[in-house]
Amino acid sequence: MNYKLPIFATIADGYRFLGTQFTGWFQLAILPLVIWIGLNVAIANGWLAGGNLGAGSETPTFAYMLLNAPFILAYAVITASLLMYAVALHRLVLGTNGRSGPLAWLAWRARHWRYIGQGVVIVAIIGLGLIVTATFVPAIGTIAGTAGVLESAAGQVTLTFIVLILFAVPIALLTCMVLPALPAAAVDDHAVSLSEASNQARGNLWRMTIIFVLGVMLPFWLIEKGVGLLINRSISDGGLPELVTPIVINFIGFTVTIALLSVIYRRLRDNTTLRTDVPAR
Repeated sequence: MNYKLPIFATIADGYRFLGTQFTGWFQLAILPLVIWIGLNVAIANGWLAGGNLGAGSETPTFAYMLLNAPFILAYAVITASLLMYAVALHRLVLGTNGRSGPLAWLAWRARHWRYIGQGVVIVAIIGLGLIVTATFVPAIGTIAGTAGVLESAAGQVTLTFIVLILFAVPIALLTCMVLPALPAAAVDDHAVSLSEASNQARGNLWRMTIIFVLGVMLPFWLIEKGVGLLINRSISDGGLPELVTPIVINFIGFTVTIALLSVIYRRLRDNTTLRTDVPAR
């Protein structure tokens, strides 16, 4: 009988870790968060667009690349810092991080390349799903509009439900199937490859999806909407709070996601037999 992830106990474990080990993960988080906020503020205020680096180029494509080079570099730095933070946080949650402190994540190892490799596959799965969705959803909307389905609220709700069932749910399930490979790469667990991750997650895809929906997506969506409403009511012209607050909320949500994924990986790893360990019949 396959092991079944306890949904609420897994969510509770993730949040319990973030509460009891606040100092440890906050020390890791502070610098990546500052980098994200600082570069995003610089981009939003046009501080990186002071000079046209491509002005002297005769090739339009090359000139365009030079013009946008500062922005590309900024987003690359943000992405790299978040990736290194994620690896360090996985290791902290799973008890394999030998270093602590604000700079403990600033060390590039082979595990980071493996983490990127697993992440590329996961992003490819999501991207393929989005391409399929973008291809078929407009056709479904056109057919529904012609049939008059969209004229009523009930029809709109029904169509939304159908689209979720046909596209969003399969993408979520396929993504969850290989997600355990990320924390495995972070802690140098070479036994859990992408194929082994799918074996570990087998029978728990719905449970993993529900864990992420209830543990991250729903609460942080509500938090972002609520905080955004408060900011819009208290500040007429937006400004820095409107720019920084979503980043902070998304960063905390990212942290919770990494913590929950680490707990999921640990529970599956401790309670699921590897394919290589199954005796031959």
